[in-house]
Amino acid sequence: MGLGLDFWALTGLVFSFTYVNGFHDGGNVVATLIASRAMSPRAALVCASVVELASPFAVLLIGASVSSTVKSLVDEAAYTDPAAKHVAVTFIAAGIVAALAWNLATWYFGLPASSSHALVGGVVGSGLAAFGAGNIAWGFFLGKVVVMVFAAPLAGFLVGFAILRGLFALTRNASVRVNAFFRRAQWANMAFLAFNHSFNDSQKTIGIVMILLGIHAGHAEAAPPLWAIACSATALASGIMFGGFRIIRTVGTGIYRVRPIHSFASQLASGAVILTSSLAGAPVSSSQIVSSSVMGVGSAANYKSVRWSVAGRILVSWLITIPLAGALGALLFAVFNLFA
Repeated sequence: MGLGLDFWALTGLVFSFTYVNGFHDGGNVVATLIASRAMSPRAALVCASVVELASPFAVLLIGASVSSTVKSLVDEAAYTDPAAKHVAVTFIAAGIVAALAWNLATWYFGLPASSSHALVGGVVGSGLAAFGAGNIAWGFFLGKVVVMVFAAPLAGFLVGFAILRGLFALTRNASVRVNAFFRRAQWANMAFLAFNHSFNDSQKTIGIVMILLGIHAGHAEAAPPLWAIACSATALASGIMFGGFRIIRTVGTGIYRVRPIHSFASQLASGAVILTSSLAGAPVSSSQIVSSSVMGVGSAANYKSVRWSVAGRILVSWLITIPLAGALGALLFAVFNLFA
């Protein structure tokens, strides 16, 4: 298959988004670990990046259901039609640029907004402008994306609340030395969370690469190529290495001031919800899930100590990400199409 310069340029843009995604979401993976003083910021980011580098290759054993969902958001017949290749190329370029712009904007303001939903919103908005509503897979979009905007954070909140209450019951008569256990146990939990974050997030950009391959090959690809998995893993891990400290502050101390037991509960809850979502093929937001689990843990400990004003600001960013990224994707498609 001969792949032209435009393919490699767009592929480079995809992995630039993946890097920013890692940079943006690295804070969510290690925020509570750092806030509870279980590990220094640099050590935490390095350890998380090592796990995130390895995790994407798990699709070779477990399957790439999230990639399949992303690849199927727009009807494959629309973007694999050779007669409309220039439209398809413009569509995917606009979607990626919209997601990248949204990620950078929310990182600048320190909001743990969803990179996943920015990407999905940008691609669907651009797809609407390029191919019309009839070529959007509304079942996938509504069932595995929009519903999960509400279901995944709620699950994170409830699971975090339940785990912390359970830990309080188990440690009711424990000595203060139990804090040392939870401080060290967070290291394993951080690896669990980082693995599941990378496993879910890497598949989103792999799904976009599969769309690009479909555009240039004239038919949809059945499975992700190994080079795409490796590049996604490298870009995501590199971004994590230089994670956004503004978001670390928001999640780690801005919502609720966590101690080791709170961080342990939040990490465990977040990792479990993300893993369950990945197995269901849902491209969920680690930002949403980690933030909501911190809210749940804080509520279980002392709901009055949760900074609900910060939580409200985060909630607004969750709700506006898909529509605004979608509108930006549609606008950029119109602009790019003038020069296509």
